[in-house]
Amino acid sequence: MYLQVSRQTFVIGILSAIMLVGSPTVLAQDHEHHDHNAVPEMGSDGKRLDSYQVNHDMDQETLDALRNKIALYRGLTDRELNMNMSAMGPNYEWYASDLEMRGDIGVLILSHGVGENSDRMLIEALEPISSQKPTAVGFGMAMMKSSQLQSSVDDLTERGAQKIVIVPNGTTTPYNTLTRQWKYIFDLGEEATYLDVPKVTSEASFHMTDHFGDSQLITDILYDHVKEVSKNPANEFVMIIGHGPEDDADNVPDLEILSVHVDRIKAKNEFVDVKIWNLQDDAIPPVRKSNVKKIRRWMKKANDQGQDVIVVAIAAASHGVQTHIRQDLRGLDYTFADKGMSEHPKYLEWMESVIAETVASL
Repeated sequence: MYLQVSRQTFVIGILSAIMLVGSPTVLAQDHEHHDHNAVPEMGSDGKRLDSYQVNHDMDQETLDALRNKIALYRGLTDRELNMNMSAMGPNYEWYASDLEMRGDIGVLILSHGVGENSDRMLIEALEPISSQKPTAVGFGMAMMKSSQLQSSVDDLTERGAQKIVIVPNGTTTPYNTLTRQWKYIFDLGEEATYLDVPKVTSEASFHMTDHFGDSQLITDILYDHVKEVSKNPANEFVMIIGHGPEDDADNVPDLEILSVHVDRIKAKNEFVDVKIWNLQDDAIPPVRKSNVKKIRRWMKKANDQGQDVIVVAIAAASHGVQTHIRQDLRGLDYTFADKGMSEHPKYLEWMESVIAETVASL
């Protein structure tokens, strides 16, 4: 969900959807934060952020650690990797509730982040949640630091939270490296998939909700967004495109879960056909290129058969992976239902439902 800069698309010269932070002394800084130091002051709008512009000049140990964890980085020189990181935005906390609100259950939304305006839209959309429970949003991938998540937890516990419900916003299923990194940081049984950043420490307990996965509410959102641009369903081919995990071992089960949305929309018998596929936007170039070719081949075949093509992104934000989709599909004839799912009222309904289910189980 800054016009996000993806690890993959930097290599091929395209801006993408990732939000990272770090520095040559990233681990030391995070440990300092766990001692409640080195954290930006909270602004009047609730943000703990010095600037959206972040410059990185990583030491060799950090560069090597990133290459060891992330296949895509192994083909980059030190200079290219430093440039890649410097093109990425910051990890930061945005506290969403009134500072005077108190409650023994807090909510922490985890999100990629896609830029100040889009991030603000998310904060504003969360008002029905943030007005009921102390709520913070941790933006970024926590690839190189975790202090923004520690400060989020600290701010929630300072307002009485003894149990914190964590919502993995923006990742489709549990089958991805970002979800595992988040779980590692909150000591929920996973190993670090990026750098071994400090785990969050707190007397509060952490409880992660389900992803949106195969939720009927997500099917409804995708269908509604397609229908907004649809003109002649009986002659339309619907192509659902996801960001996708970087590894095939995750991509297969991720697509299996998401394919339920295809089945439900097909069952309406309104469209010629419906398909779904992931870009694997952060995979190594040959994998990503293969996915783009597959999607383009399906769409071209539909065009050749005289069908109208509608593309819809299965993405929470409106200005992330959609940018790459447009670039990947240049030259093809299609209509883009490019709204992010979070713009639909049922997305908040989904979020409220998983929070309620998790709270009921505590």
